[in-house]
Amino acid sequence: MGQLLVGQLLNGAIVGTLYGIIALGVTLTFGITGIVNFALGAFMMLGCYMAWYFTDGVGMPYPVAVVCAVAVTSFAGLVADQTLFRFTRNNLVNGLLVSIGLIAVMEGAALLLWTSTPKNMNYVLPGVFQVFGLVIPKMKLIVFLVLLGVILATYAALTRTWIGRAAYAYAQNPEAAELMGVRTKVLQSGVVVYSTGLAGLGGALYASLYSIDPTLGAVYILKAVEAAILAGIGSVMGSLFGGILLGVTEGIGSIYLPIAFRDAYGLVFLVAILLFKPAGLFAGRK
Repeated sequence: MGQLLVGQLLNGAIVGTLYGIIALGVTLTFGITGIVNFALGAFMMLGCYMAWYFTDGVGMPYPVAVVCAVAVTSFAGLVADQTLFRFTRNNLVNGLLVSIGLIAVMEGAALLLWTSTPKNMNYVLPGVFQVFGLVIPKMKLIVFLVLLGVILATYAALTRTWIGRAAYAYAQNPEAAELMGVRTKVLQSGVVVYSTGLAGLGGALYASLYSIDPTLGAVYILKAVEAAILAGIGSVMGSLFGGILLGVTEGIGSIYLPIAFRDAYGLVFLVAILLFKPAGLFAGRK
């Protein structure tokens, strides 16, 4: 039982980083543009299919396919921003409606191109690590480390670079930031593109572990929003911890409760936390 518990903790942490990378995109987008972009789940789905296509269809090495998938997803994010989201800046309702419409368009296009049949990528890195009797797939560990590194690098960039300080300044006072020379429109578009790139990266790595289908993004964006709210919208590192907490909660819960209730674990945990910390666990910590 002890090994099962530890194993589920590890699996939950790995899945939690996938939630966390999308939650980071949600946090950044909302903080700079005032939009909760539910379409990030669809961009994650696009990243999945692009990684699968470039690897199994074109024959690219997997690391190159991941880079190409992120590039395609980021470009799609730029197109969406310039044609749709730039007209909904700081308008929560309009931004939400546009993102929901974009989900329908992207999922419909995916169904036309790739049908509803789940796709599976050929094994990228087979084999496992055995540590104290625990079996950890090598690819899962690499996915965890890559996502963790990207989130930490994003945090470092936001706290130690001029662009990061400009983003924080804009989030606190847009007018003052613009007067200080911050190119606000470029900053907003850049954040949207970066957030969709993060979603694409999460999807490209997801494709190496699980089956993919056009609707997978819906589950992950809901989990990501839960993780962002759990941490407190605006907390960058909180996105990571919120995602891991959510993933671990689901992993441990699946031991004691039927798997059919898995999606409810996170919601129950979220409500329980918000009863005592309405602003989130890490509110005020950037």
